[in-house]
Amino acid sequence: MAQIHATDTHLTIRLTGARRAFGRRRPLTVPWPHVTGARVDPQFARAFPGMRWGVSSYIPGVIRLGSFRSGGNLDFWDVADPERAVVVTLAGEKYDRLCFEVDDPMAALAEIRGRIDRS
Repeated sequence: MAQIHATDTHLTIRLTGARRAFGRRRPLTVPWPHVTGARVDPQFARAFPGMRWGVSSYIPGVIRLGSFRSGGNLDFWDVADPERAVVVTLAGEKYDRLCFEVDDPMAALAEIRGRIDRS
C-alpha cells in the first residue's frame, strides 16, 4: 500500500510495511508540472504489468510491485487490490506511469487532480 503526500511543489508517494522493504525504500517524488494526469483504473491495475525491470515482483492475482517495462513505457507498480489502484501519468520523469494502491482511491484522485489543475 502507498501513502501520498501533496505539497505545493511535489507529489510524494511512500510505500508502507513489507512493500517498502521489497519494493522501494525511498519515496517517489515528482514535481507537479511533470504530473500530466490521474485516474482510478481497476482494469489497468489487473493487466499484465510487463517485463520486470530490476528488483520487482509479479504474482498474478496477488501482487505487482516494482518497475516494469511495457509498450516502451517504464512503469512503477504497487498493487495487490486493483479496486484501490490509482494510475498517475508523468512526463519528463524516470517513470511514465505510477500505479499504486491507496486506502481511499477517490480521495487520492481528488487531491492529485486538484493539484494538477493548480499547476
